[in-house]
Amino acid sequence: MSSSAASSSSVLMASSSNISNFLTIKLDRTNFPLWRAQIVPLLRSRNLLSFIDGSSTCPAAFLTDAEGKLTKSVNPAYEDWIQQDQQVLSWLNFSLSSTVLSTIALSTSARTTWVSLEKRYASQSHNRILQLRSDLMRTTRGDLSIADYLDKVNALADTLALSGSPFNDDDLVAIIMNNVGPMYETTVASRSSS
Repeated sequence: MSSSAASSSSVLMASSSNISNFLTIKLDRTNFPLWRAQIVPLLRSRNLLSFIDGSSTCPAAFLTDAEGKLTKSVNPAYEDWIQQDQQVLSWLNFSLSSTVLSTIALSTSARTTWVSLEKRYASQSHNRILQLRSDLMRTTRGDLSIADYLDKVNALADTLALSGSPFNDDDLVAIIMNNVGPMYETTVASRSSS
C-alpha cells in the first residue's frame, strides 16, 4: 500500500470511531432533508462525496502488463477504492433507522445505497413539504410560552428551508402575528429575524 493510501486509510479509520458525534439524526421515512443536511457535509469534509455522487468509479481489479493484458496482480488502487467505498457505506448504514436500513440491506456500494435512498425518500420529500407547510399554517400558540411557540414555528420553517422550500419571512411573521397578537410584535420581529 502506498504512503498516501496508508495515510488515507488511517484518516478513515480514525474518523470512523467518532462518526456518532457527527451523525446524530438517523434517517427515517420523514426526515430525508435533515438527514442529508448532516451526511453530505461530513462526506464532503473528508473528500468522500464522490463515492455517493457517482464521480468516483471503481478502478480495474487487476493490473495490466505492458501489452495491455490482464495480469494476476491485484490493483492497489482497486483495494484502496473498495476500502473507502465500504467505509462510506458503513457510515451511511450507521446513519439509518433500522426500518430504513432493512430497505437497502442488500446494497453493496455507497453509490447504489445513496441512489436507492434518494429514490425512496427524496420523492417523499414533496409530500413532506406539503405536510410541513400545512403544519406551519395551522400551528397555534395554545398554552405555549411565546418563546416556545416561536421555537416551534422556527423549527418548522427551518425544516422547510432544509427541504429546499423556504417559507417567505413576511408570510411567516404574518402567521405568527395572527396567533400571538400585536402586544408581542417586538418579540416576534426579533426572534423571527435570528
